Amino acid sequence: MAVIEGGTSGALQEVGAAAAIAAHITTKPIPHGALGHYRVAVRVGLIAAQAANSRLFELRNTAANIIVVTKLTLKWLQTAAHTAAILDSLDIFRLTGFTAVDTTNTVTPTPSVKRTAGMAASPGGAAIRHVTVAGAAAGMTGGTLTKDATAFSQMNQFLLLAVPTAGVVVPIYYEVIDPNTLVHPFVFAQNEGFEIENRVLLGAAAGSDLIVELEFCEATAF
Repeated sequence: MAVIEGGTSGALQEVGAAAAIAAHITTKPIPHGALGHYRVAVRVGLIAAQAANSRLFELRNTAANIIVVTKLTLKWLQTAAHTAAILDSLDIFRLTGFTAVDTTNTVTPTPSVKRTAGMAASPGGAAIRHVTVAGAAAGMTGGTLTKDATAFSQMNQFLLLAVPTAGVVVPIYYEVIDPNTLVHPFVFAQNEGFEIENRVLLGAAAGSDLIVELEFCEATAF
């Protein structure tokens, strides 16, 4: 079967033929209309006595438009010795009934808009919060939200009694949502979103840094 035709090449593109002419494909961004695409990166601390299920990062859709998460990457680096070696996890939950973001132990980052001309100012309809940079044992509190019964992604790390010193300590890197393999991203309606939380209670001595890199789009349809 042939596909008619390139406006510049005039060649026919064979579909399914082993010796077909190579296709030139350009991936287009999600149409945003008068809305926009945004990106933000933040660093926060997990500290001594970090509480179980304490919230570290969250995004809420405040508007009638939809928010599409196109990339979410976590980097987790142990920075201090722990009271005892422990298996911890960062769990990511979809949220509904998310009518208010947290108000205690929070910082409001400012995402970068990916194009000034033609895109709405940052952050569009997204309300983003992360825990205080230096860390807060209780995490962020004060919000109104309902978590799904089960996390949609988990990042595990075995935190050590002592930080290795024989070489460079590198962060554990985890692509929660990768744009290169995007089939159907999370699409959040008004008063929906997601959060990242610490799973288990950490000991009297503990310390690590979490870096969150997020890309999202606000659109009218997807």
